[in-house]
Amino acid sequence: MILLVIALTANVMMAQKKDRTDAYMYNKNGQYEKAMKSIDKCVNHEQFLGMKPNDQATAWLYRAAIYQNILQSNDENLKAQVPNALEIVYESLMNCMKNESFVEENQMEIATRIGSVLTAYYSQGADDYNNGKFAEAAPLFKKAYDIAKSLGGGNEASDMLNLAATSALRAEEYTTALEYFDELKLSGVENAELYRHMAACYNGLGDAEQAMDMINAGLAIDPSDANLILEKVNAYLKEGKGADAVADLEKLLELDPENAQLLFVLGTIYGDENNGDIFDTDKARQYYEQALTIKPDYYDATYNIGVLYTTMANKYIEEANEITGFSKAEIAKYDGLIEQANELLRTGLPYLQQAYEAQPSDDVKNVLRSIYVKLKMTDEVKALDGRE
Repeated sequence: MILLVIALTANVMMAQKKDRTDAYMYNKNGQYEKAMKSIDKCVNHEQFLGMKPNDQATAWLYRAAIYQNILQSNDENLKAQVPNALEIVYESLMNCMKNESFVEENQMEIATRIGSVLTAYYSQGADDYNNGKFAEAAPLFKKAYDIAKSLGGGNEASDMLNLAATSALRAEEYTTALEYFDELKLSGVENAELYRHMAACYNGLGDAEQAMDMINAGLAIDPSDANLILEKVNAYLKEGKGADAVADLEKLLELDPENAQLLFVLGTIYGDENNGDIFDTDKARQYYEQALTIKPDYYDATYNIGVLYTTMANKYIEEANEITGFSKAEIAKYDGLIEQANELLRTGLPYLQQAYEAQPSDDVKNVLRSIYVKLKMTDEVKALDGRE
């Protein structure tokens, strides 16, 4: 019985070697479909692991070569049969490379083939990324990185892992992106941009505390990194901490004094009554006006400064309405407060008119109508409502 088992095993091994040889010959003759069937029969056989390591590695290399030839062939029907051909080439080469002595003996061929796979993954990833298919690009860049790493790594490998991580981040696959960024950090890459991306991942996962830790770690490397400072500002604003954001915004303004958007954000912070001690309408107005000096057609700043004057005017109107007496002094005080309110409304009116001309929305229209009514501008109310 022992002799029978040995004989049967030997026959199986011979059959597998024949399948491998047939695959080689079919491939050599351009019969790729037959070559594919023979090599798959060989490597998928239950006794394949019983073959000698070099025989296994040879089979894997043949398999990689056959599927690469399919990919490069003009036979579209055959390609359609194996849409995952590139994956099979990659898997085959990775299995082949487990045999170090075989790799040394066949270094040139293996390096050429694996370089071709790396290029294919990278090119497909780049195409998907450029077409906005970030979820599809991420695993392709990761495969390219895995190959580059197996070849010794270096800056090229780090760049590919960074692309994989960035793609996953843009696809909002935050856990995967964070995993890739962590691996990048462990490989020795550490810069402000890395921490900014990791902060974005934690923000995406709803972990504001970890996000702030990443932002601060990045700022420790480069305190002047504008993107990180802006991330910190956004984090503060999201948590309703406008006062904490002001100092960082002013740092950004030092770096970019002509940035109208930063001036606008400062205006909104100082112009928000909910910001307690820092609420300051004069400062808000100044920042809005500075923004408009730099960018005269800045709609948001134009609208906000108009609303700011309206808000300031309403304070005087509210104070006037609290006067209930009819004495001479009280009537004079009432008239004085209303005139102050009207003066502010007249100052803010051109900004709101400009905003309405730029974007004639119902919100701006309603604010304009209320001002026209308070200023007793009847003709303007009719024109606004489309009445003669």
